[in-house]
Amino acid sequence: RVTREIAKRLAEVTKALEGKHPPEEVAHFLMRCIFTMFAEDVDLLPKGEFTRLLEDCIDSPDSFAPLVTELWSRMDDPDHDKRFFSFFKTHLRHFNGNLFKDAKAFPLGREEIGELLAASRSVWTEVDPAIFGTLLEQALDPKERHRLGAHYTPRAYVERLVGVTVMEPLRADWQAVQTKAEDAVEAGRREDAVRFIKAFHHQLCTTRVLDPACGTGNFLYVSLELMKRLEGEVLERLAELGEPETIGLETVEPHQFLGLELNPRAAAIAELVVWIGYLQQHYRNRSGHPSEPILRA
Repeated sequence: RVTREIAKRLAEVTKALEGKHPPEEVAHFLMRCIFTMFAEDVDLLPKGEFTRLLEDCIDSPDSFAPLVTELWSRMDDPDHDKRFFSFFKTHLRHFNGNLFKDAKAFPLGREEIGELLAASRSVWTEVDPAIFGTLLEQALDPKERHRLGAHYTPRAYVERLVGVTVMEPLRADWQAVQTKAEDAVEAGRREDAVRFIKAFHHQLCTTRVLDPACGTGNFLYVSLELMKRLEGEVLERLAELGEPETIGLETVEPHQFLGLELNPRAAAIAELVVWIGYLQQHYRNRSGHPSEPILRA
């Protein structure tokens, strides 16, 4: 419900921008707004501050475009000293990636800023990336908008394919490694057991998944989520063997999930879906923020 409600609100903002700006630029503008709302919810940006900015802009809509353009410029700057954003009264984290490069915000009226404000008040950790990309693409497409939320591949179908092609081979390897590790522990060779499990973890972190017609990234996101879940089991087993989780440990992350897609808007949405999905998994399974830059091209 949260996901569908947000998509409806973004569709209203899109309608107001159609005809005034190229469709691809509108799509990227909305995706930056989306990621900024998500970043606020997980404390990558100061809690509640982007929402406060939107509240402020309802009273003075002319300030929206310059303020948000400045915010995104600060988020993209590699120089820490240049990342002080006066409206938030603090330095920002470095985000980078392609998302905020040369980012410009479009002027919006009170109603559209109100739609963004309502979306920003949603709980972004509850948004389901596996269907969000499809909903967002429909929100951006006038021909599809009336069917908003009616057409996406159900999660059960996605998992059925990902399970056979991605997870069954990985889980078979993991089962074999666990057997070897248990034998080593019983023989008093704890170091060998740790070495076997770490080798499998490295294999997991270097396995690449390709979707040759990725659309908005549903299959890639589900692959990422299931591989992160398996990684959690691996790290738990290492902890049981007395191996502390080291900072900077390699991890299953977005660059392992690759897609081919002819529609540039869908491809850009897929990238956003995978990054938001990755960060959601990070905050569910680990404490603290990922290393900077938060996004990588």
